[in-house]
Amino acid sequence: MAKLRTEAPRGNGFDSELSIQAASPTTWRLTSPLIWTGTKGDQFTVPIGFVTDFATVPRFLIWKTPPYGAYTRAAVLHDWLLTELATWHRQIHGGKRAGEEWGDGFAPPADSRDCDGIFRRVMEDLKVPWLTRWEMWAAVRLASCFSDQRSYGRRFWLDAPRVFAVAVLSVVPTLIGAVPVLASLAISWPFTRNAR
Repeated sequence: MAKLRTEAPRGNGFDSELSIQAASPTTWRLTSPLIWTGTKGDQFTVPIGFVTDFATVPRFLIWKTPPYGAYTRAAVLHDWLLTELATWHRQIHGGKRAGEEWGDGFAPPADSRDCDGIFRRVMEDLKVPWLTRWEMWAAVRLASCFSDQRSYGRRFWLDAPRVFAVAVLSVVPTLIGAVPVLASLAISWPFTRNAR
């Protein structure tokens, strides 16, 4: 006798494809929600209309890690998580007087460290190569140290040894490619600075 399943199967990963339209020469707007479900049942929905630049990569490293690739949906989710964290930070530090209510207890979907951990986990789901996902994770963990809006749950010291290890693995190959790119950018800068 066949058993009848009473619950819908729970998957993990993205439940939707990335659907976008250009918002500007360097940003994109979602035209449908982007939904990701984790293995523990956590679900995040990036809403229609959210604007992203995909992976934010310094210009001199685009040769190594372009703004889009196998990790694009992970980068969009990470952008949205950080936008929500920044919105929460502005509300908390936006000049409310002592004793004023902050609404319905709005909290960001994830703190700074968790945003970056989710980013790495989602890249793993998307089969991004090991070194690429760890380099991108280390870059966003390090970048969190330079943003006041990412101070909530930053806890960088917990990840500093891994960030340092990834940097050691990546520095030589990155420098080999970055030095000529930086030289090229320096030479072309006077001719391209107003083109953006």
